Amino acid sequence: MNKDVGRNAERELVSIFRKNGYNAVRIPTSNSSPNPLPDVFATKGNVLIAVEVKSTWNNKVKVSSLQVEKLLNFLAMFPMRGFSIIAVKFKGEREWRYVTVDKAEEVVVTVLNSRSLEEILDVSKFSNKSEGSLVSEI
Repeated sequence: MNKDVGRNAERELVSIFRKNGYNAVRIPTSNSSPNPLPDVFATKGNVLIAVEVKSTWNNKVKVSSLQVEKLLNFLAMFPMRGFSIIAVKFKGEREWRYVTVDKAEEVVVTVLNSRSLEEILDVSKFSNKSEGSLVSEI
């Protein structure tokens, strides 16, 4: 992903989270850093979401196991309930999609194996659910 395209996608995603009541921030040096940093992270209530952001005209995108591992390690630093996701803007579909990840392995995201980003924006669905059941449900 071209750096400008990536930055724009990250900024757009931060804006989407903020419009939905999240505190969200883009971490501009995350990919090049050896530290476990996501591209974007967002909080709402007691929920923390760490996000690897991708944007593509293709029908799929690969995310390396190292990028996933950084998300998981970032979440491990916090005591609050956390979820790691890969958010992809499929530009041909004009839609944001996501998948949750819980293992440090390469992930291929397609429109068919992902869910609409709108599903994760409603933090109320997180209440009264254990972390494991939510991850499998999201």
